[in-house]
Amino acid sequence: MPHNNMPTLSFTRYWWIPLITGLVSIGFGVWTLCCPAESLKVLAYAFAICFTVTGLFYVGFACVASRWSSDWGWSLAIGIIEVIAGIWLLCLPAAQLTFAFMFIVGFWLLFAAINAVCESFVASSGSVGWTLWSVLFLILTIVFIVIFLSSPIAGGVAVWLWLGLSLISFGVFRLVLAGKLKSLGRITDGLL
Repeated sequence: MPHNNMPTLSFTRYWWIPLITGLVSIGFGVWTLCCPAESLKVLAYAFAICFTVTGLFYVGFACVASRWSSDWGWSLAIGIIEVIAGIWLLCLPAAQLTFAFMFIVGFWLLFAAINAVCESFVASSGSVGWTLWSVLFLILTIVFIVIFLSSPIAGGVAVWLWLGLSLISFGVFRLVLAGKLKSLGRITDGLL
């Protein structure tokens, strides 16, 4: 119990962070599937900006979460990796951007999916069904991204398919996580 003059810190009140990252991931996944002929340079710059912004969200979330939980390290690591990758991509010459973008996105999705497995267990709150569904979406994301990383440049149109599907499946997981965090906040009256 917190003392009368100490505020209660609740990680469930930050449910909107995975909601935003989920919507961004789904949006880019759909755009990737619908517009494969679009300039990869534009998509790479958009991703670089998103990496930087979501990385800053992760770092902020980790700083707040460090006050009430010992499970904040993965969020901090993912946030730092995303900020570094985003800034690095923004600084690359256009000729190198396409090649670097493909691998950065692939590895980012792989690390983010692994991080999300940890988040799903933390947010499971004894719900076996939640844990199974979330891990299933994450395994699907990992499978898609491994296929993508096995040959991103040589895959041609398949590159866009695997990348788009990876982003969409990861985004769906993030939306479900946001809903779970919001419902946990209601159930626990904001104590988690």
